[in-house]
Amino acid sequence: MNILILFSQPWRVGGAETHVEALIKGLSDHNIILAVNRGSNTEKLQRLRQANVEIVEVQARGINVFRWIMDLYKLASIIKEKQIEIISAQQRTAGIWAYFLNKFTDVPFVVTMHDPWHRAFIKKGYAKIFSQMIVVSKNLTDILVDKFNFKHNQINFINNGIDFTKFVSQDKRRVRNRLGLSQNSKIILHVSRLSSIKGAVSLVLLDSMEYIMQEEKDVKLIIIGEGPLREEINEKAKTWNEKHKNLIEIRDFTDDISYWYNAADVVVAEGRVAIEAIACERPIVAIRNKEQFLGAVTVENIADAVEVNFDGRQLAVTPKILAGEIERALQVNPKQRSEIAHFIHDLLSIGEMGEKYYTVFSSLIGRVPLQEKIED
Repeated sequence: MNILILFSQPWRVGGAETHVEALIKGLSDHNIILAVNRGSNTEKLQRLRQANVEIVEVQARGINVFRWIMDLYKLASIIKEKQIEIISAQQRTAGIWAYFLNKFTDVPFVVTMHDPWHRAFIKKGYAKIFSQMIVVSKNLTDILVDKFNFKHNQINFINNGIDFTKFVSQDKRRVRNRLGLSQNSKIILHVSRLSSIKGAVSLVLLDSMEYIMQEEKDVKLIIIGEGPLREEINEKAKTWNEKHKNLIEIRDFTDDISYWYNAADVVVAEGRVAIEAIACERPIVAIRNKEQFLGAVTVENIADAVEVNFDGRQLAVTPKILAGEIERALQVNPKQRSEIAHFIHDLLSIGEMGEKYYTVFSSLIGRVPLQEKIED
């Protein structure tokens, strides 16, 4: 199958980029062209090219309408030249581009929703132009139905998939030596794009340290992430560190993230990061926003956590409650962590995700009927 993956943001760091990388690997038997926005990280794009992914850079953002039109025509030409059969648009802006490309070329498209579209205007208009959606959690299905007026038969639920050969349990002492970390501290790790929504979790997490320190005398918080709230988080961490020496570290994204998962005593995360850390058999506190969260992931609630992509609504987010859930996660023993990792191993693999995407793609280009909904 010839597939165009349309990504309307610069290719830098973030959950959506990681999702697309996994999708590319899950569809590696097919011919894939990746379109990304100009201003991408050239080193990261080069790695994809080395994996035999053809990359096209376009200008899908900004106010240069002339540039938009030129690049739309460029993509339409590529679609015809490469005999593209399906367009996989990642998020809303890419979906709008795919809609216009469909008008030019008649090639079907499907839009993946990774996060709620908070800034989308005229919400109920999208169901008329996006005939098929893929969502990574049941929460997003509810949002599309309740706020965007989509019908259930327009929505396919496909979990994120990860590379289980990359994310595996490793000896904590060895990886801490490798990373230059103390062997004695309890390490709380948070990995996230520091945006207005996800970055707000970091600020609450910083406030929760007051309560965590009442229970844990030698504790360290490490936040790995970049984004708009990074400066504010840095300032708040600096204030904490003036009172408590080296209590908090803020670091940039890194390619050796699996070592950091394995070095942690507990990981505060959602979505793909939560899945990766669970695969490394680390305790998880699932949280995505500053309002409500799922809390400590256990053998009893892992199935529910997977359905909502670790973005639950069970608990109110306060520093004290978050600290309590971190303490609860620390009590999840190695046997239970292994059970949780085993639960996700087949369900959330790259191969499983790729097969489900291929089923949706095949149905849209008319190769096979979609006999059963993906979420079934």
